[in-house]
Amino acid sequence: MVMKFSKYFKIAAAALREQGVLNAHLGIDNRLFVDPNLLKSTKIAELKGARGDLERYFSPVITLLKASQKEKDVAWEEAKKRLTFKEEHGTALGYASAGKFGRAIGPELAEILVMRGKQIVDLKIEAAEMFELIGLFQEHFGADLLSDMAVSILKDRFLAYTQRVTTELKLRPSGKFVFEQKDWILPVHPDGKRALVFVPSDILSPLPVALDRSEISDVAQFNEEVRQRWNEIVAAASKEDKVPSKTDIREMLFAKPKNLADLIDVYRKAAGNKYDFDADPDGLLSWEHIGRAAAEASPLTIDVRQPKSIDDLRNVLKVIVEQFKKNVEQNKLYQVLYNEDGSPRREVFSQRLFFATADTYCEANNVDLSREPDAGNGPVDFKLSRGYKGRILVEVKKSNNPDLIHGFETQLPAYEKSEATDESIYLIMRVAQGDSGIQSVLALRERQVKAGKKVPQVIVIDARKAPSASKK
Repeated sequence: MVMKFSKYFKIAAAALREQGVLNAHLGIDNRLFVDPNLLKSTKIAELKGARGDLERYFSPVITLLKASQKEKDVAWEEAKKRLTFKEEHGTALGYASAGKFGRAIGPELAEILVMRGKQIVDLKIEAAEMFELIGLFQEHFGADLLSDMAVSILKDRFLAYTQRVTTELKLRPSGKFVFEQKDWILPVHPDGKRALVFVPSDILSPLPVALDRSEISDVAQFNEEVRQRWNEIVAAASKEDKVPSKTDIREMLFAKPKNLADLIDVYRKAAGNKYDFDADPDGLLSWEHIGRAAAEASPLTIDVRQPKSIDDLRNVLKVIVEQFKKNVEQNKLYQVLYNEDGSPRREVFSQRLFFATADTYCEANNVDLSREPDAGNGPVDFKLSRGYKGRILVEVKKSNNPDLIHGFETQLPAYEKSEATDESIYLIMRVAQGDSGIQSVLALRERQVKAGKKVPQVIVIDARKAPSASKK
């Protein structure tokens, strides 16, 4: 079940906002992350001084790495132990998929952190911030792990914050939980077993500055060589229609100690990218309201209330998808798919928008159907309820996604195989004038159909800002 904290606790959203709490969605990834740099300016009492705690945590690691003479020696292993973080069992953090465990940094990832940290220390760079920057140039280490690492280190602070909010707002359900041999009064997750841990909105951003590759261009003001090399990397990546790889960035930064030193200096001076939750420019939280409002403005009648077969399920989805297509193309819902500067919003917004619309139509018609979005950027999963078997996945992609063909060719069939899915729908939102990607998908589908393969249905929705000639 996807719902906001305010709905779950039956409390006004304003009450949570006054406490600084992110009114996150339960049951879905909110795509926001703790930015260590924002800890410098947080107004939350329990997090005052937390930035210094992070630096003090990493300082002994640097000392160990300096002392290490070779891989796997005592100092190396002690540093690795300090960079290993277990899963946060029993917690559901508001910045990630509320209701799921945080990711662990196990031995393999910790080994990578130690290796990169040792390389940096050997370049005579001894700044604690290096561990916050590793995700910029290290594969398999991204915003989610940086965020989970920061929360793990500062766990007592987050628990204290959550406990204060819980007691002051008299949140229910709540209960006693034990973490690190301490008793805490915390809100209870809908499963009745785990705790929810609040994350204040003023330390959250869509992407921490430590992992924003655009920051590299700022380093150029210190280093002409870096600017030239970075421009070359960007140009090469643009020719192949991709972003610069972390390997390219790593090789550039590790070429000279000054390159890394400049990067750390820029990072220290950065103010952090605090997200504007009031305006919500990326629609990270407003997708539900927008989708439901659009569905309510264009009501739909679904005749099949209790689908019992895959045919019934298919017919229900056909009606929902056709109405969603009409809402986008004819009822101007396409307008919400773009940022103020005219650029398309991130793909996840389109995915969530479809889910909110479909969910509203099912609720309004009392359709007995289970529908849940994947916790990340995956498909919407529609399943028959009341003991009947059958499921159809709907995957929403933007037409300018460079992985458009890959998604059709490998992603959905993989979902079908792993989830025992009966069918799938590939919903392409056309947001660009060019349609080469769409035509490639359609051609590939035709070839696979002729080869007798089971393939997803493809539906194209014209979500371009300028109406096509057929609609004028």
